[in-house]
Amino acid sequence: MKLQTWASVHAIVLAVTALLFLPLQAQAERDWEFSVGAFGGKAFHSNEEIKFNAGAGTGFGAVTAHGVNLNDSLTFGAKITAWHLPRQYKWQPQIGLELDYTNFTADLDPQITGATGTSFTPGFEAGSVIFTRHQDFGVNIVAANLLFRYPIWATPEMPQGRWYPYLGAGIGVQRTHLSDSTFSHQETSYSPAIQGLAGVKFFIFRNFAFFGEWKRTTGWGTFTYDGVGFAPGFSEKVTIASNLVVGGIPFHF
Repeated sequence: MKLQTWASVHAIVLAVTALLFLPLQAQAERDWEFSVGAFGGKAFHSNEEIKFNAGAGTGFGAVTAHGVNLNDSLTFGAKITAWHLPRQYKWQPQIGLELDYTNFTADLDPQITGATGTSFTPGFEAGSVIFTRHQDFGVNIVAANLLFRYPIWATPEMPQGRWYPYLGAGIGVQRTHLSDSTFSHQETSYSPAIQGLAGVKFFIFRNFAFFGEWKRTTGWGTFTYDGVGFAPGFSEKVTIASNLVVGGIPFHF
């Protein structure tokens, strides 16, 4: 009877041990680690250029306004990330791929800026541009990033480390929506976007962390104001370059 009892206890211990060990073994044998997260913060816009093709009959050709100030704004977004895990869990760099969505505004208030440009009148050049109306620019960026991280305190159970710094760069598409209440005009432009980023992530639990990140994004919006009454051939190309400082929460699995 005692032998049967000890055999039963031994079987239970082995079963419990297996239940505890198998998830760790599965984690150790995984090739990829995934995470989803959301973030928010502040977008600080650089003073960049707006290029105009003045259009027929205006007396000007191409004109560029320099140092145009766009209003800083709040920003938010989300990301899905996949990290490739090495077979040997050491403190070594790891490579990841990320799909990143970012949203912010970059509105323009009335202002005067310096300018350069060509004139069809000899001896006359554009020296400044006067923006007399408010323009709203809503920006959405979807980008794919290549990432590099360096795990600190990595273990087989936590191959991503207890915390890690990371760097990345990406390309994507920027959607810029213009809303000009003066002319009751709305228009949407799509362009390539480029970005670079750096951050640090800390783990509270194995599957739950928080991060802080700096990201530099650059994209363009081109608008023609069709049907509003501008000169034929008129276009406006706005450069939007921004430094985003954000914090976020990811879930790892």
